[in-house]
Amino acid sequence: MRTRSGKLFLNSLYSLGGWLAPILLGLFATPFVLKHIGAESYGVYIVILGFVGYSFAFNLSRSVAKFVAEYRGSGNLEKINSAITSAFWLNCSIGLFGAIVVGLSAKWVVVDVLQISPQYREAATFALIVGGISIPVTLVGQVFQSILQGEQGFGALSVITNLSSILINGGNVALAAMGFGVDSLLLWTLLVAVVIAGLSYIASIRLSPDIGVKLTTSTDMIRPVLSYGASLFVYQVCGGILLLFERALVIRKFGGEVASFYFVPMTLAIYFHGFVVSLLAAAFPVMNELLGDASRLAVLYEKSTKVVIALTVPFLVTVFFGGHVFLSLWIDEEFAAKAYWLFVLHAGTFGVMVLMLATWQLNETFNKPSLNAWVTFISSAISLLLMLVTADHWHAEGVAFSRLAGVAITLPIVIYSERRFLSSVGSSTWVGAFFRILPAAGVLILMEYALFASVAVGWGTFIVGTAICTLVYGVLLLVTKFIADDERQIIMRLLKLAPF
Repeated sequence: MRTRSGKLFLNSLYSLGGWLAPILLGLFATPFVLKHIGAESYGVYIVILGFVGYSFAFNLSRSVAKFVAEYRGSGNLEKINSAITSAFWLNCSIGLFGAIVVGLSAKWVVVDVLQISPQYREAATFALIVGGISIPVTLVGQVFQSILQGEQGFGALSVITNLSSILINGGNVALAAMGFGVDSLLLWTLLVAVVIAGLSYIASIRLSPDIGVKLTTSTDMIRPVLSYGASLFVYQVCGGILLLFERALVIRKFGGEVASFYFVPMTLAIYFHGFVVSLLAAAFPVMNELLGDASRLAVLYEKSTKVVIALTVPFLVTVFFGGHVFLSLWIDEEFAAKAYWLFVLHAGTFGVMVLMLATWQLNETFNKPSLNAWVTFISSAISLLLMLVTADHWHAEGVAFSRLAGVAITLPIVIYSERRFLSSVGSSTWVGAFFRILPAAGVLILMEYALFASVAVGWGTFIVGTAICTLVYGVLLLVTKFIADDERQIIMRLLKLAPF
């Protein structure tokens, strides 16, 4: 019989699979599309896509995952169905309103806010309208995907995520090869969103036919869903405003070409953030199940935090020493020369955000997403103000550094949340972890410095060299006991060296 830890580990692998294939496809599609439609046109595409994605962020879907996991243990189907139905109809209403707002303001946004070049304005306006229509479709689909997450149906969720990426990236490559522009890429994204929403609904009712959107159900969960969603709304909106301001600032001040140099490496850093989010996604419903078991919840939290620390170190080290080489191989030397330091700054920003992920989940588990809202508000306000000051003096690099500074200043939330919710996790725990990971990090730095400073690197050398460096780093984590005995057993099971 599979243990809880075994199931959690398997779900983490499913979730990781839902991240890995989309990233690999994105890594292939990005340089192809960029070169076929041009750097400036691709910069416009990224800005429009980001504007649509964050233009209406009041998404209540995450509350579905929480309440499904929290009430499933007690068998309270009435509350579960009430929460799902409330989130569904609220998301529909919000999404439709958002689509109308985006559609009516599309021309003004393209001409006056983003100040997109005249040759792209007509296509960008149409693309923005199409993107606005995709808002309610996407929000509806996310409700059913959250049911899968709350029910720990990460296998089905992984399949849906991979299919979405295959369709979007494959379609973008085909459209770019045939000479289509930004408007066609966004229209294809809308069609994919419709398909994925339908498949998410089918998967959710197959996994859990007893729960879902009901025509007749109680309304007692509307208030909890709204209350939980209100804090999510604040930090989603704050993050969205910052991203929209950032994209508008970059494209207005520096143009579409610089927007590509800025946002393509930022997308790579977001990929890493998404990778770790996918690993921890399976832990969120389990944390809600363990609300009444403080000791086991603390253990799960500690392990989640160790995962994010262990992964963030090689990511930052590899970007710093090998980022220029990677960008040169991936796109070209000119792009790498102009985007490398932006890549380093973006990696630092999203690396810090990754370090706070376990704490983020902890706050939401204890029904205190308001803490996350305050953190995002403070971070976004500081970043925005710094961007206004630094953009003229340090150009795009100043904008990227401003985002990094705003995020880094909120790191103390980790200590505050641990002391508030988990008294068993103290500073001594992390001091010990720091000294155990330090030797591995030091060796990794020396090896990667030697690799990229003295070796003529092609794709083969890059992949094999970084793999060897990371493997040595992992072995040292085992030697220094940063990876505990039970965690070592899980790794051995993954490598088929021990039975589940």
